[in-house]
Amino acid sequence: MRNTSNVWLSIFVALSGLLCACSCDTGNKIEVPAPQNKTAVPEGNQNGNENGNENQNGNTGEEQQNAADAPVMGKVTTYKLDGVEELSGMCLSKDKDFMWGIGDQGKLYKINFNGTYEFVRELGGDLEGLTMDPATGNMYVAMEGDQRVAILKAPDYTKLSKLFDVTEAADYGNSGLEGIAWYKGELYVGAQTGANIWRFSLTGTKLDGKRTLRNVTSTISEVGDMCYDPVSDRLWVVDSNSNKDKPQYLPFQLYVFNGEATKLIGHYPLSGFTTNNPEVVCVDRDHNCVWIADDSSKSVLHKVEFTNL
Repeated sequence: MRNTSNVWLSIFVALSGLLCACSCDTGNKIEVPAPQNKTAVPEGNQNGNENGNENQNGNTGEEQQNAADAPVMGKVTTYKLDGVEELSGMCLSKDKDFMWGIGDQGKLYKINFNGTYEFVRELGGDLEGLTMDPATGNMYVAMEGDQRVAILKAPDYTKLSKLFDVTEAADYGNSGLEGIAWYKGELYVGAQTGANIWRFSLTGTKLDGKRTLRNVTSTISEVGDMCYDPVSDRLWVVDSNSNKDKPQYLPFQLYVFNGEATKLIGHYPLSGFTTNNPEVVCVDRDHNCVWIADDSSKSVLHKVEFTNL
């Protein structure tokens, strides 16, 4: 008779090695394989563990189907930025060799593509959205509370200077300005309340009145951040609301609109890997990805790879 205890021991050792090879992470980085099923609309991500750090996207149809040429979501890599407080806005540097980041606590950071980061300086204020004029390198900041847009001038980025107030958002309080995006030499500004957006010149002249993205897609709850991609002429918007008490809206979604924000191209669920207030979206064509970040006391950065970006 064979020794069954030795057989079971051999099986246990083999399985333990396989599990370690699949799930062990190195440092602050966790990689997740690309989804195998790629239907029109990714929906219903599945967590790989209780913290949501590892995930495999599962896809089902939604009532608003993605366009045939919409980007397709792939692998997600997560980085823990424990020393970055409440990361809420990011944009690529002028040379696209790192990312600038800001947080609710008024701090400016340099964030590298490998998940390392450097604190640069204290700017002050409740800083929410960040974008850059590619021609000048000047950065523009959406500030909540004051419902204000400020400029951070290149190349030193040492001081925030008031540019203009968004008066129609004056009573929005802590549900105010969250996103800002450079758009063809102008600025989009977005708010949590009503998923409202405005368009301004770079000097602060209002170019059109308040309008809501809910007129384009009824499933969006709010604007958590915005990023315009001039190559594809598309506007990316992240909805940072879990919407647990608002079933008419989808939870934690990434939306893609045409540049004029009049047509929905696609939307993607983020719930499988973001668990707390995703308030950053930054399109990075050089790395074939979109960066998403959670606004929390210990920020988390997600590199979401896309094909057909």
